[in-house]
Amino acid sequence: MFSELPRQTRRAAFTVAGLALFLIWDQYFWWKLSDEYAFGFIVPLFVAYVLYDRWPRISGLFVGSGGVAGLEGQKPDEKDTEKDPDSRTKLLMRFFEGVALLMVFGGFGIFFLGALYRAIEGQNLITSNLIAFGFANLLLGSVFLYGDKRSDGNRNSLRERLSLALLFLFPALIWMLSVPMFSAVHRVISTFLMNQVAVVVYHSFDLLGFAIIREGSVLKLPLGDVGVEDACSGIRSLTACLFAGSFLGAVYFEAFWKKGLLVLTAMLFAFINNIGRSLFLTSWAYSQGPEGLDAHLTLWGMDLGNIHDFTGWVVLGITVLCLLALVKLFSLRLEYPLEEPLHPS
Repeated sequence: MFSELPRQTRRAAFTVAGLALFLIWDQYFWWKLSDEYAFGFIVPLFVAYVLYDRWPRISGLFVGSGGVAGLEGQKPDEKDTEKDPDSRTKLLMRFFEGVALLMVFGGFGIFFLGALYRAIEGQNLITSNLIAFGFANLLLGSVFLYGDKRSDGNRNSLRERLSLALLFLFPALIWMLSVPMFSAVHRVISTFLMNQVAVVVYHSFDLLGFAIIREGSVLKLPLGDVGVEDACSGIRSLTACLFAGSFLGAVYFEAFWKKGLLVLTAMLFAFINNIGRSLFLTSWAYSQGPEGLDAHLTLWGMDLGNIHDFTGWVVLGITVLCLLALVKLFSLRLEYPLEEPLHPS
């Protein structure tokens, strides 16, 4: 099916694929360096799966003259109207083409700038974020521009071209999540989360009548002080859950409100479950002392790590299970019983 695509589209696809390989090579450094972004190793596989899953709809907008992928329910006369656009539709088409053109040239410029800066200064956060941001704009803009017509010469409507670009939304944007954010942004988010966790834990213990004092993100307990550090802020589980929510939303749902709600819920689940983890760890430190958090857990002779790290993995697993349950809930379809026909008396 790929060989049936227009020649210029295939050339553009090979170019974008080459840039994607460079992007993966660049981000591999961070995946290997930081446990927080180790999920990046599976990002290429997930992107490949999403493209494979959506390929029938993608190819349907490039090959052949019939069928409009993702536009079920549209009446034939509406399709004909879009094939013969009015002045307003033409104006919108030119506007989106202009935006897409800016995205392509701007994205390529940002990508090239990041690659050049990387060659001069070596691996750093600025270059990796520039490359990821440039690739996202380049891919989305290219898909819209090269989706103007099919292999048989028939032109796609504006709605079809936008639908095609939206099919590449996850493969384009997920790379911005699999690379570490700028240190300043990371520090702001981490500090905010640490303070919120410390406040909730302090008020919970104070409300229950336990002796506790809060000084910033440090909790003073009878057996010693416990600090809510970066690892306890929940930013690691937040990043991982954002990725999980984005992937599940891309695979299971078509409606964008469901995709967006799932991503927002993933962040909420990550925060709430991390609060539960912090309450448990503080309770443990309250009874065993802060050094008790370094005690290792063993199961059938296998070391599961210390309590602090093990509970982090537990929180991540619980959050993913919550997301899967939410996916099932969103997928439910209510069926109403048919009304019995009225019989004349």
